[in-house]
Amino acid sequence: MSDVEFVFMEPKQKQAGMSLVEAWKIQLKLLPPQDQPRFSVVQSTLDELEPPYSHFDCIVSPANSYGIMDGGFDYYLSVALSPPKDIMALTRVAQAAIKARFYGFAPPGTCTLVPLPAVLRQNARFPHCRVLAVCPTMRTPEYVNWHRDLVYNTMWSLLTEVERWNEGASEEERIRKVAMTGLATGIGGVDKEVCARQMVIAIKHFLSARSAEGRKKWAQEDFPHWSDVFPIASEVREPGDEKKTR
Repeated sequence: MSDVEFVFMEPKQKQAGMSLVEAWKIQLKLLPPQDQPRFSVVQSTLDELEPPYSHFDCIVSPANSYGIMDGGFDYYLSVALSPPKDIMALTRVAQAAIKARFYGFAPPGTCTLVPLPAVLRQNARFPHCRVLAVCPTMRTPEYVNWHRDLVYNTMWSLLTEVERWNEGASEEERIRKVAMTGLATGIGGVDKEVCARQMVIAIKHFLSARSAEGRKKWAQEDFPHWSDVFPIASEVREPGDEKKTR
């Protein structure tokens, strides 16, 4: 994913406390300096997003497991991409992909990349958007802040699917920019600082795994040991997270 850019967006926060925008900016400093410029943080709603941030190839739906895109950020995605008077068009495409891959139920933490048909690529504000990343963070709309690894797992799945997509794609089909919101910070109730850190730590670990040194370390003939795994696992969580997830 050396050439893939990401746009992290969140509307202006109304309540007190650290916003996702602030939390992302802090956590992104954990990435190698050469990778940080590929990650943009924008305070914006989807319909207010301006170029170059709106020129994404792929947008993430932090969906429910059944792909019903009628609430939260998914609602605004449906409004933006579906034809007039057919707001459920995007839902049908997402659900068809979930049915094909998971027989109707996409487990939370997974990611399915869905090519958008021409009828869902008519919004001139998003001229390059042609892939929907269905990344459920919950079975149905509910609190999921008890799940301490949910955001990390979902972000890792997204990175993996984008990497695999690009490995087999032509130059015209490659995903070069991904737009996304926070994961499960709305009705899911995940603390924004926890979300930001787990998103960035997943990116950090993924970049390491896909580096030349990482590929050698995780090569099929060289299986990892607990001494390799425990330092990675311990970085995902911080002391005090359990208080933020109750």
